[in-house]
Order: sequence, then C-alpha cells, then structure tokens
Amino acid sequence: MQICGSGVLNVAVLALLLVTPQAAQAQTAPVMIALPTGSEIATWSMPADKPTHKTPIVFVHGGPGMYTTEGVKAKGKTLRAAGFDMVYFDQAGGGKSKRLPASEYSIARSVADLDALRLALKHDKIVLWGSSYGASLATIYATRYPAHVAGLILTSPGSYPGTNANRNYSLTNRGKLNLSKVLKAAVAKVDRDGAKAEPGLSQEDAGRAFDELVNADMMAGMVCKGSTIAPPPPGTGANLFANRLIQKDLDQISFKPVLKAQIPTLIVRGSCDFQPADNAAQFAKLLGTTVTTITNAGHGMLESVDEIEAALTKFAKDTLKAVE
Repeated sequence: MQICGSGVLNVAVLALLLVTPQAAQAQTAPVMIALPTGSEIATWSMPADKPTHKTPIVFVHGGPGMYTTEGVKAKGKTLRAAGFDMVYFDQAGGGKSKRLPASEYSIARSVADLDALRLALKHDKIVLWGSSYGASLATIYATRYPAHVAGLILTSPGSYPGTNANRNYSLTNRGKLNLSKVLKAAVAKVDRDGAKAEPGLSQEDAGRAFDELVNADMMAGMVCKGSTIAPPPPGTGANLFANRLIQKDLDQISFKPVLKAQIPTLIVRGSCDFQPADNAAQFAKLLGTTVTTITNAGHGMLESVDEIEAALTKFAKDTLKAVE
C-alpha cells in the first residue's frame, strides 16, 4: 500500500488468497510461540490427511501488517490432501501476534522471525507458500537461506524486492478509496515520522482505522472488473505501522539474490491482478521457472478456485514428491 502525492491510497498489497464467500470466519485459538528474536507470534498447525512428507508447508500471508484468515486455512486442504502438514502464522504486529515497538518493523526482522519459526518447528527445511507480499518475503528468505527451503509456492506475488511497480486497479472492481480523516492523519504521520510517530499515535488506534478501510473499500481490488463475487471482509487485526514501514523497506531494499541451486517453484497469478505481469516475471526469472496465469482471476483469485487448487495439487504431487 502506498500514498501518492495527493494523499490518496493508490496501492494495496493485501492478498487474502482464496477466501471464498462461503468460508467460515470463526477464529480458532492459536498456539503462541515466543521466538528468540523477541517476537511472539500466533500459529496454527493443520496435519495432512495422510502424512507422506515430514517437511511442512508454511503459509506466509500478505500485507505487510495483515494476518491469516480462516478462509485461507480452509483452502490448505488441497496441500494437506497431498500429504503435507500445513503451518500458518500471523506475522509480528498483525492479527493475533503481539505488537512490536514500531522501530522494529522491517524486512530484516520479518526474515529473522521466519527462520526462527522454522527452528521452533524443528525442521531443517520447509516449503514456503507466500501470497502477495508474503511471496516477496518468502523469496527474500529463500535467497538468504536457500539450504532451508525445499520448495516455493508464490501466488499473486507482491512487489519484487527493491522495486515499486505501478499497480493497475482499472482491471478490478475497486473504485476510489474513501479514507476517514483519522486514517488520513495516521498515514501522514507514520509516513512523515516513521517509528517516531509512536507513542503519539498508538498502533491500536491506527490499526482500527486501517481495519475499517480494509473491510469497507479495499477488498473490491481483489476481483476482476465486472465480477459478481463480493470478497468477504477479512476481519480485524491490521497494523498500519507494520504496513507502512515494512512496505517502504521492501521498496527500497538492496536486493542482490544468490541462489546456488534451483528451488522447485510454482508461481501463479490472475490475468486481472493489479500487479503487472512483468512483476511476476521478475520472480520467475530469478527462480528459473515460468508464471502460470489464470484467466479472469484477480489478485485474490476468488473467481477460479478450482484452477488454483488443480495447480497446487499438480505441483505438490509432481514437483514436490521428492521432498522428505
């Protein structure tokens, strides 16, 4: 998410992937894990139907500053059916996870948390499934810890690290965003003062204003223009500080990836994703793969759930079959 010069939100990288209108939104209780980084994160583990792999798939949600929804957890059934345990978590500061001091929200901390989670799960390797910004974070992690990544699934990839691609919302149902005075002031303050905006502006107050916008206006950008699907409101728990500070960090990061061996990777995007096709192509070039494009699907991929599930199943059974 970014602010243009006029102070109007013109980008939202939220990607609450595969949340169907019928998906249950009742929250199950998380298991809290205190990481040695200082973050305390909420986690949910869901076992495979018939376990055939010791290596789990860890879902990395979009944002920044967002969280994992119940609908996303439900859609992991495709990979659980393929024999993989699934692990979901809310990144530090969002959802059910504990907030950090604003000064600690960064790409470096997010990567460190992800590796600390891997160690807490007691796995040498994990498969990462990153959605939107989560795909960006998963890719950065994979370039820094390639020996610990057994595979990558990138759906609706967010900004390629170190770039700031122009999003095209004309392909979606999203119209002009109606920012409240409270949110406008909060965004301006965080953009101007960074972490120093705290404690004058609490993360709780800024988050509540951000939640209202996400639930009211932003979700229309997840579907193709003319779609009759109304994306359900994701809930609450968004963190404006984490969103603004980490996104700025991602845009400006000096990304010099080194991959000594190819990591098995699936990249999927919708044809009317507001992220441009050449953005996904940069991920594909780095990871030595191609992009699977789903026709008439948006950033949230709500219109073509069956096709997404088929792509995930094929990748899990064919490409990841050798994963322990």
